[in-house]
This record gives sequence, structure tokens and C-alpha cells, in this order.
Amino acid sequence: MTFDAGTLVALGIAGVSVIIWLVRLEGRVNGKATADQVSSVTAQIGTVAAIVATLQAKEAAHDNTRDEVIRLQEQIKHLSNLIERLLPASRRKVAE
Repeated sequence: MTFDAGTLVALGIAGVSVIIWLVRLEGRVNGKATADQVSSVTAQIGTVAAIVATLQAKEAAHDNTRDEVIRLQEQIKHLSNLIERLLPASRRKVAE
């Protein structure tokens, strides 16, 4: 079975066309995979940002609670000093 020059050229062009099509198809698949990876990373970044915001809000609430506890401790100290000054010494010994 022999092929003439025209048939060989046609088969060669068809072969090159198939190779080019396969390379482009691979590029599309890789591009889609890259796009999926980018969207996945973007989603993870969004999740991490939400977690960071939640932790910052909890930290701010913790700071507010700490400040309130300090304020209450100062008020208790002040009230204890007032009670010690206002109660006579004999009443303080009985109260203890």
C-alpha cells in the first residue's frame, strides 16, 4: 500500500491539526484547574478574614470586660475604705 504525495500531505496536516487541538485542550483544562484553584484560595482567604474579624471582636470584648473588672475592683476598694472609716473600730472587729 503506497501513498502518493497528496495523501501524505493531507495526513500530515491532519496529524499536526490533531496535535495542536490536543495541546489547546490541555491548556484549557489547565486554565480551568488554575481558575478553580484561584477560586478555592480566594474562598479560603475569605474564610480566614472572617475568622480574624471574629477573633478581633472577641479580643475587643475581652478588653472591655477586663476594663470593667478593673473598674469594679477599684470601686470595691473604695467602698471598703469608706466602710473602714465609717465603722467604729469595735464594730469592725465584730464584723470580721
